[in-house]
Amino acid sequence: MENLELYFRMLDKKLLERLKYYCHPDAPKEIIVHSKNVFDFSEDYKSEIMRELFDPSKRDVKVTYDIEIKGRNVTIMRDPVMNGRITVIIHREPKNATLTFSEAYEILKHVEKILDVNISWGKPFPRGSC
Repeated sequence: MENLELYFRMLDKKLLERLKYYCHPDAPKEIIVHSKNVFDFSEDYKSEIMRELFDPSKRDVKVTYDIEIKGRNVTIMRDPVMNGRITVIIHREPKNATLTFSEAYEILKHVEKILDVNISWGKPFPRGSC
């Protein structure tokens, strides 16, 4: 996980250097990260949220869970299109200050604790500069 943290810090440097090029001064509005892990519906999860996301009766339905972590609205989502992967969307609000990749990384670590599973994260995708 250390290499991923360094990668997020490198993205921060690029973000802060290029901040003047965004239409919105606090861009990005959100950062989206998908898990590399594929989770199974048949597994017995300890976390209430994971049980809700992977409820077999909702296999073909997009399931979302909204929570506030460290002053940011965070959406944890399982979409049938993503084949068992978890998507986390970290929003700029309500803190309404620049959302950095390092902060997103810290929030992802917190999400892992809440879900009580080890997650291998993909590369972050910033969205919404205008």
